[in-house]
Amino acid sequence: MIKQAPKKRRRRNFSRIPRRAQILDIAVDILVERGYRDTTMLEVAQRASASKETLYTWFGDKLGLFEAVIRRNAARMRMAVNGYHGKEVPVESVLTDFGRALAAVLLDEKAVAIDRAAISEACSGPSLAESVAKLGRDPTLRAFAGYLERCQAHGVLQFDDVHDAAETFLALLLGDVYARRLLGVIETPSEADIDNKAERAVRKFLRLYGVQDNPLA
Repeated sequence: MIKQAPKKRRRRNFSRIPRRAQILDIAVDILVERGYRDTTMLEVAQRASASKETLYTWFGDKLGLFEAVIRRNAARMRMAVNGYHGKEVPVESVLTDFGRALAAVLLDEKAVAIDRAAISEACSGPSLAESVAKLGRDPTLRAFAGYLERCQAHGVLQFDDVHDAAETFLALLLGDVYARRLLGVIETPSEADIDNKAERAVRKFLRLYGVQDNPLA
């Protein structure tokens, strides 16, 4: 019997991860400057000193390129909740970290540019708007709702509807600021401003839903 040589494991090319991130950053810079419609794969490739073939291989097309940006932003926000899974950390700390991460991403000029593009293209071509919802908002809210449900199961929070509670937190955190950022009438908040927004939102949220006699609340 002839023994077959063991198959070689495919190694993940970690060297391309920073390169991929660099290309995504450049793509968003161009989006901020030109808008979605006038952002081209050719210009992204030229500014990144990459070939168009590489971009099409990695991302498929322009929509796929910006979907990668949306996924990256959503992963950053979810990490602020999922990173504490299985650990006994005061709910106030987790909510504050999540609020900071959420506000920092959503109110940043780059994320705002994607949302503006999604809105402007929604009627003629809704694909980008659908991707923002499907890949960004929905998984982030699911992760946050899952955390809130775990808190309720441990007697830390009390609410009737988890989705209503999650949306209440977003409203307390962002208020009218997000709409004004989309309109371009205010600048990106400073880190100190974001910290204050997160802390205020958490205090109000816990007054609404916190179980006061629980040590983790």
